[in-house]
Amino acid sequence: MNGNPELGTPYVQGLRESRTRTTWAILALSLLLIGRANAQQAATPVGSGEQLPVPGKWVAADQSKLSEHNIEWMQTQPPQVEAEFLLSAAINHDKGATDWINKLVDGWHGKLKRTQRWEDLQDTALYSNDLRVRAAAIEINLAVNNLAKTDDTADQIMRTAESNRSSRPWAAWELGMLANRGVEPERIHQLLVTYIHDPEQQTRFWAVEGLAHLGTDETIKDFLDVFRSDASMDVRERAGCSLAKSGMLTREQRMKAVPGLIDLSEDDSLNETTRNWVFQALREISNEPLPNNSAAWRSWYSKSGAARQQEFRQGDSWAVLGNN
Repeated sequence: MNGNPELGTPYVQGLRESRTRTTWAILALSLLLIGRANAQQAATPVGSGEQLPVPGKWVAADQSKLSEHNIEWMQTQPPQVEAEFLLSAAINHDKGATDWINKLVDGWHGKLKRTQRWEDLQDTALYSNDLRVRAAAIEINLAVNNLAKTDDTADQIMRTAESNRSSRPWAAWELGMLANRGVEPERIHQLLVTYIHDPEQQTRFWAVEGLAHLGTDETIKDFLDVFRSDASMDVRERAGCSLAKSGMLTREQRMKAVPGLIDLSEDDSLNETTRNWVFQALREISNEPLPNNSAAWRSWYSKSGAARQQEFRQGDSWAVLGNN
């Protein structure tokens, strides 16, 4: 492992600041996709045999794929260009992009660096509506930081975080990614649970982010506990987002949080902002447009919760609520 945890604090601060750019990145990406769809429609000649769009109806663009020309070009580029090109293609849902990332990523370790473009792409990819794109972003993050997916890597990060408390936010973020890739998941989960009770707000914030990478049922209780009781509204907000849409939980897994969220909505100790976040999380998880009313949610879950969970179970396991 050649990553330096002592670089953690400015790196984490940069990640935090980059969240303010995420909305603009998402907007730009959406405009690009809309533009491609419109251009595709405009380019269809009359009499070509293609069915013309019905006026006033939205016509979705076909999913694109990496062309042979693009692949040939990519293979002539240095690793940094390869990685950024493929992550951009994955965000755009280009067929084959995540497969190429999985094929090449091990060879990128020690050859990539942090760039503004990579950070912007990572921010967007980690909020994709496709868990395969989020997983690809995690793989590239570990390559950028030259963190081998081994127990020794996790041990070294843990030891550094124990001796240098200021590195704990960075450690929490990266350890969560390692755990998602199968490195010491139970041990890392236990450590991050201790971090969500750390006196430092930044450590708790990034411990929640790290737990979100794990994508395991056991983290749901952790998020509910933080959502209910953390002293920081920023940390509570991240826990709510981790339940509703961010991180690596599937939609089926997120439905398991619904009973606990309904209980939270009835907790008189919650302030108004947190209670509103609880109802927002319920709507985003369930895709059910109910109002901020605990009784309505309890009734719906009793009658329809199992069916909605079965619906998500039968759907694509990688499909989640995301930004594209």
